[in-house]
Amino acid sequence: MLVFFTSAFGQELNDQAYLIEYKKAVQLFADSQYDLAGPKFAKLCEKEYANPMVPYAYFYNALTAKNKGNLYQSRVVFRQLFEKYFDWDKIDEARIIYAELNFGENYFEEGLKSIEAIQEKEFDGIKKGILNQYIPKIKSISTLKELYFKFPTQEVLARNLVEKIQANRYNSKDDLEISDMLTNRFKLKEIPKNFDAKNNSSNEFSDAETARLDFGILLPFNLNDLTNSVGSNKYTYELYEGMKIAAEQLKNNGIIVNLHAFDVKKTKGDFQSLERKEGFKNLDLFVGPLYSDPNNEAVSFALTNKIIQVHPLSNNLELLKDGNSIFLMQPSHLQQSKKTIEYVSGLNKKKSVSIYFGNAKKDSLFAVIYRSEALKKGYTITTFSKFNGILQKLLPEVGHIFLATDNNHGIRFLQSVTLSKITTEVICTASSFAWEKTPVSSLTENVSLVYPEFVSKEKEQVRNFEKIFLEKMATQPSFYAFAGFDLVYFFGKMLKDGKDIFKLNIESGAYEDDYLLSGFDFSGKIKENAIVPIVKYKNDVFEEIYR
Repeated sequence: MLVFFTSAFGQELNDQAYLIEYKKAVQLFADSQYDLAGPKFAKLCEKEYANPMVPYAYFYNALTAKNKGNLYQSRVVFRQLFEKYFDWDKIDEARIIYAELNFGENYFEEGLKSIEAIQEKEFDGIKKGILNQYIPKIKSISTLKELYFKFPTQEVLARNLVEKIQANRYNSKDDLEISDMLTNRFKLKEIPKNFDAKNNSSNEFSDAETARLDFGILLPFNLNDLTNSVGSNKYTYELYEGMKIAAEQLKNNGIIVNLHAFDVKKTKGDFQSLERKEGFKNLDLFVGPLYSDPNNEAVSFALTNKIIQVHPLSNNLELLKDGNSIFLMQPSHLQQSKKTIEYVSGLNKKKSVSIYFGNAKKDSLFAVIYRSEALKKGYTITTFSKFNGILQKLLPEVGHIFLATDNNHGIRFLQSVTLSKITTEVICTASSFAWEKTPVSSLTENVSLVYPEFVSKEKEQVRNFEKIFLEKMATQPSFYAFAGFDLVYFFGKMLKDGKDIFKLNIESGAYEDDYLLSGFDFSGKIKENAIVPIVKYKNDVFEEIYR
């Protein structure tokens, strides 16, 4: 078969021509046209070009082969990339994918070499996730021993080797000595004698006391996309790490939650490729997807297979229209408006309100909803105006003021309130402030915050979680880590008795204890969280004063 390439490939490309051909190949890759993208990337890797895009071409060449199912060729191209461009600034992202590729093909030693070659701490969470996913699949004690003695610092190898030895009915003296040595070296917890190796979990709980659940985590990990580094996509990994910590704690209560992570980005194909995976339809719960196209696919699949779906970050009520088993962790703008007006009604202020909003569409939408709910409750609208972050004189108000904005415009707005000599209650969305830049002195006693993401640092469970997270990730947790923990911890508890009892559990009222955020309330058959924390800055800390 004759293959004809464009004339640009007839000779060595200059930088501009190389960039043009590279962009064409990347577009074909993005459109999943791998048969066309493959030859283009191969040509871009054929000669010793000095163009800075060459390592990217190698990377996408390897991914194209992987996505076509030519895994051997993919591994070969990855190894060429590592050899020729070992100091490339994205080399660790490539090593992560290469490691998963090898683990998936049972080339455990090669996968571990790739994992250990990655030194940057930002990848520690991903590395642990990969190792915890694949190492338990090794059933052979001899294989685990061989790998451990080649990679003696890997605790996951030691832990799984000890588990397999202790689960084995007949062991040699040498194996028992290895088990004792590793248990002491890594300070491993003693494994119960009735450990069930098949299920990789303890049988110390009776069937009535044990729940085994499978959650599909459909998040944009973006492992194949170099334009989205781990740093820029940090929230995904923090969500997932929080979920893993929750699963560990639930296990202590006899609830086994298996987390299955899938890289679902923005296209419907990202989800469709999962539907054929063995066991995928047997998942109990989906987390996500976060983007509309794959979510539309996921909704119909979840409904057909009776899978519960939870959206961890969105508060868009449109997501609930397609089914009774879809839930929002975050309260909608409508729910926030209702709870805020309830709060204001208890302040005995005049029933009037001045409403201001920022430039973003979500700000004006929130303001429109708030105005509608205020009118329903008999409030007079004094003003309804955009606030552009400029210090200005505001119209007088004796009832209350509501502000929905972002970009840290809240500071300038409060300055405008002071300039205008307004002393009544001011209620702002928490997103109106960039907290790392906000002087807390500006939050006077007449300022309240609508704060769904509020985390009380005074809670003992929050302090305990921060300690665990810091040990695992070498960084302080953000809201996303707290949200990930609460999601898995709550829905794990709600589902532990089975899906038939789930509805009774979740509609039983507010659940406010044991959670890092403010809890959950899906009573009254609503599918969005009805808890809306409203906080003030008092006594040098933020205090929740209403929910």
